[in-house]
Order: sequence, then C-alpha cells, then structure tokens
Amino acid sequence: MKQAYGVDLPASSRVAQGPKVKFIGYGPGQWLAVSESLATETLAGDLMAKLGSLASVSDQSGGRTVLRIGGNRARDVLAKGLPIDLAPCTFPLGSAATSAISHIGVQLWQADDTRSYNIAIFRSLTKSFWRWLTASAAEFGYEVAPAE
Repeated sequence: MKQAYGVDLPASSRVAQGPKVKFIGYGPGQWLAVSESLATETLAGDLMAKLGSLASVSDQSGGRTVLRIGGNRARDVLAKGLPIDLAPCTFPLGSAATSAISHIGVQLWQADDTRSYNIAIFRSLTKSFWRWLTASAAEFGYEVAPAE
C-alpha cells in the first residue's frame, strides 16, 4: 500500500490519508477505501490491479451513501444517536469508528480538522437515517449543501 498509494494501512480504527485515496480501518484486516478525486469504477479497478492476489476487493459504492456532517453543533447532533464520545480528546483527527446511530449501522470518520464527520451508511437505510438526522438537527438549525 505504501508503494501503490503512499500510505501505511492503519492497524486500528483510524484514517490513513494518501495523495488520492483514504483508507479507513474498520475491522481486523478490513479497510474502506474512499476517494474524492477518483471515480468509483477507477478506484475499485485500480485497487484490484495493484493488490492482485494480496487482498480481496469488493466495490461497495452502489450499496453505500456517504454524508458529511459539519458545523459548530455537529457533535451535539450526532450525540443524540451515537454512543461514542466525539470530543477532540477522545476522537481526534484521523479517528474512525464502526457503530450505530439510531439503530442504523454506520462507519464514521472525522473528515477534517474543522470537526466535520463523514458517515457511510447502507443505501437502503438512507431515508431512515435522513429522517433521524433532520429531526436531531432541527433544534440547532441546519443547511443541506451538495458535495463540493
């Protein structure tokens, strides 16, 4: 991975940032690879070509939705359904977790140093998650913006 993507894979629930690909550790020997600059098909094909028989690659893009939640009250909103303390001292930049938010399985990682979080959920649960998210954020106010 160091040679192919310029990154050492995390041995725990951490984010390893390469030049074009992030690897989020979410279980022993398991990582979620995401890229904001490479198309899904390109990333999956590239991983398969570079890893060959060293690893199994499964394209999860059709089955997952990734939402970014940010802002001054993002932690307060997430605390309504997430049983993880997102305080900077316990969940610093580079942290990741596999958990549940309002009984919906998620993979969560800190997106940047502005305290934004990316949340990957199964696409079939997107509507349920969205209802929970908008209800939880209502008291703080929220804005929905397309990905940049």
